[in-house]
Amino acid sequence: MFSSWIFYVCVFIVMQIVFLQTFKYIAKDSKSIGALTVLIQLISAVTAAFLILLLLPLSSQVSSFGWMWPGWREAWLPWLLLGISFVLFAVNDRLDATTRKNLDITVDTMLHQVYRILFFPMLILILGVPFRWPALVGGIIIVLVNMWLVLEKDKFKFDKYVSLKLVSVLFFTAALTTQLQSLDSGDFNIPFFTVLSFGIPALMLAGVKQATPKTLYHEIKRKDWWIVLICGVAQALFCLCLYVFLTLDRAESINANAISAVYVLLNVVFAYIFLKERKNLLKKSIAAVIIVLAVVMITTASLWA
Repeated sequence: MFSSWIFYVCVFIVMQIVFLQTFKYIAKDSKSIGALTVLIQLISAVTAAFLILLLLPLSSQVSSFGWMWPGWREAWLPWLLLGISFVLFAVNDRLDATTRKNLDITVDTMLHQVYRILFFPMLILILGVPFRWPALVGGIIIVLVNMWLVLEKDKFKFDKYVSLKLVSVLFFTAALTTQLQSLDSGDFNIPFFTVLSFGIPALMLAGVKQATPKTLYHEIKRKDWWIVLICGVAQALFCLCLYVFLTLDRAESINANAISAVYVLLNVVFAYIFLKERKNLLKKSIAAVIIVLAVVMITTASLWA
């Protein structure tokens, strides 16, 4: 079971939806969204730390669950790229927290997919991935659908949170590019890397006073603390699954990334049920279906050669 890519796709979809729904729910009553972001990241880091021990026995099925130190001990460039990616992710996480609180979580999730068209030239110029027309077309479709999604009465209306989300996407794209470059330099233990991916950005945000002991205490003592806990655990698990996708062989990785995009559509359904996001439901549903199909075009583009 643990060696099957389908298992990790299912866990990713479920945990991604749980994270998005719970974050939106707890963010609306947060007194300090910065402190809440740091708290959730720390919970994710602690969860991943426990997973290091829990998943070690499975290293015979998934080699990246075994304890290993990156193969670039003496190389300085991968460490530099990794450090840069953590800085970029810290900024992205903080911006995302604000947009998730103030936008419909369905809209926020679909806007996030814009990173795929921004990531496209990065793949070609930096990572050396061959150009594929279907990937470009899929990315353009995502952009056009999101433009249609944010239209109000057939007119563009400036929304600072939509703009902020697009800035966040830029940081996410840059962070993802630098992180993939560093990971391409050797093997790594997935749970340990997940600890770093959440723990270091959390400490960075706390260091620039996005969270203080007092604001963290207020977020911890809230009545729905258990939902905050679930949110942090879900974030660690879906992130771990994403790193597992990187270790799969080419065909399995393509399938995993294509199928996992279904969470965008399912998120619309669950937001309707649990978060009461019922405005423009038909429009959101159509947009989500088109975006999922566009993501499939992008992720399977290499098969169209």
